[in-house]
Amino acid sequence: MEPVLAQTTGFFRERPAAGVLADAFSAVWVHRMDERAVPPIVITPDATIDLQWIDGRFRIAGPDKEPQIEQPAAGAVIVGFRFRPGAAAGWLGVPAGEIVGGRLDLGELWSTRSRELSDRIRATPDLAGLVRRLEETIGAHTEGRSALDPQMGRAFDVIHEGLPPGTPLVPFLQRQLHMSERTLRRRFEDAFGYGPK
Repeated sequence: MEPVLAQTTGFFRERPAAGVLADAFSAVWVHRMDERAVPPIVITPDATIDLQWIDGRFRIAGPDKEPQIEQPAAGAVIVGFRFRPGAAAGWLGVPAGEIVGGRLDLGELWSTRSRELSDRIRATPDLAGLVRRLEETIGAHTEGRSALDPQMGRAFDVIHEGLPPGTPLVPFLQRQLHMSERTLRRRFEDAFGYGPK
């Protein structure tokens, strides 16, 4: 079978993260694969990092610099929590530059803590109930934790708002954040997995 774009197969829904989850996550999404044979799926790079529940465990996906091809099982359900830009490194306790292009079992990063989180999730055929339980569990882990580096949050906002026409990005960010170019690039790699672009 030819690979297809991930969101063109099965059922996919996304909504903004709410409550305490919104401190570290921008969205919660669900992707249920078709019950019949699923073609390989292509995940296009979008510079985001997701915490995913798949096959009864948590994994981290992204940030990607190149398309990724995966082969999910027929009927597989993936529940994803998309990190806010720059929040994954603080939440995970690992620089984003170390997980670029990865699909890592959370246990590789957290060991026992990952098992403790996973043990709180009970298998259920009720998808809404599963999502609710995942949100409660991840929300309890998120509450009271400062995941976002405030300066990198500000850098993202500056880029998102747009620069004055003809303004080079790196020197502009250096002035806005009062950082050397070397420090700025290192902090971007740690927070986003990418340098400023």
